[in-house]
Amino acid sequence: MAPTRRRNTPDSLAWVSIVVIVVACVVGAGCTAGTSTPASVAALTGPCWYLDAYLGEDGSLVAVLPGTEISARFDNGGRVTGSAGCNGYGGDYRLDGRVLTVSSVARTLMLCLEPDGIMEQEARFIDLLGSAAGCRIEDDRLIITDAAGTTTLVFVQETAPDALAGTSWTLAGLAGEDGGMEPVLDGTTITAAFGGDGRVGGSAGCNHYGADYTVDEASLSIGLAVRTEMYCMNPPGVMEQEGRYLSLLADAACWRMEDGLLILADREGADLLIFEQVVRTPDLPLTKTQWTLTSIGRSGDAVSSLIAGTAITATFSPDGNVTGSAGCNRYGAAYRTGGTSISIDPPISTKIFCTGPEGVMEQEAVYLSLLGSAAGYRIDGDRLEILDDEGRAVLWFRAERP
Repeated sequence: MAPTRRRNTPDSLAWVSIVVIVVACVVGAGCTAGTSTPASVAALTGPCWYLDAYLGEDGSLVAVLPGTEISARFDNGGRVTGSAGCNGYGGDYRLDGRVLTVSSVARTLMLCLEPDGIMEQEARFIDLLGSAAGCRIEDDRLIITDAAGTTTLVFVQETAPDALAGTSWTLAGLAGEDGGMEPVLDGTTITAAFGGDGRVGGSAGCNHYGADYTVDEASLSIGLAVRTEMYCMNPPGVMEQEGRYLSLLADAACWRMEDGLLILADREGADLLIFEQVVRTPDLPLTKTQWTLTSIGRSGDAVSSLIAGTAITATFSPDGNVTGSAGCNRYGAAYRTGGTSISIDPPISTKIFCTGPEGVMEQEAVYLSLLGSAAGYRIDGDRLEILDDEGRAVLWFRAERP
């Protein structure tokens, strides 16, 4: 049975901005399976790891606070992400022979007041993660050590969820303030796609969101969702519906299937959300697909829709060039990919100056700058996200299927 996740429900949350914490790369002992055989990257990337104990200030191992959860997921692209107990975090890692390094960790700045000591625990975890120099896997436990060989972090393994993994759903109804089930607002679509990597995400009606989840038979646990920061005006009530959906999603404690519907309920068994299953369509290829920009990151966490009356496109050709319209001018640039990594040369564009709509030239400049800073990408069906070097999405595209 998978280990029980420790959930945190803070009373007071103060969202600020993403802060980048540079964690030094430390060279030391290598990553080993058992006691002698070097572990492959696959040994790290298979499961999601949940922290069981960490090195305290007094040099002894300390159990994670009850009611909190600290996780780490190592992907094949050299990224480690998870929850630090209160805030989400992400960073780079490298397993080079017998050397493990972690660097460039970024985390959100949310303040959690409960339980006592949660923020101190989080700070200690981030520091210890940055001092990682080696690791070994013993009896489904991931043990991370520092340069002196001292055990600093002990994780337990959780197998990837399989009950909901790979399924996609569209919300049909959600519980209202009076407890009765209400239909989704006309003109809005709320989705939930459960991945085999323990992540659930989709559209909350206006913004994109993502969260960790675990399934243990009929039990379900969903972490606090991270979402983009767009504000939608229409239809009226869409933002209130989005907030309620994400709140109910975090309250889900169990699930069941009835007549092809997925129903999420709280700990008392009261129904919260009712989904209809959708058939997942294959991912479109990066190349030979015309991608149309839907959202753009402007600064920090700010994400906005395009200016009305403008269109931005991107077509990646197999010969290594990306071309399209930046809203006013045509542009082109060379690009290179490797797995889910991508690098794009500074785009070259025509020199037309458009006087309208207002802000079109500023939007174009931001788009071309973000495109040139691309470090990764991911495709989900007919959606493409361009990621920066911290793994954050900065450009969101959509394509029409042929």
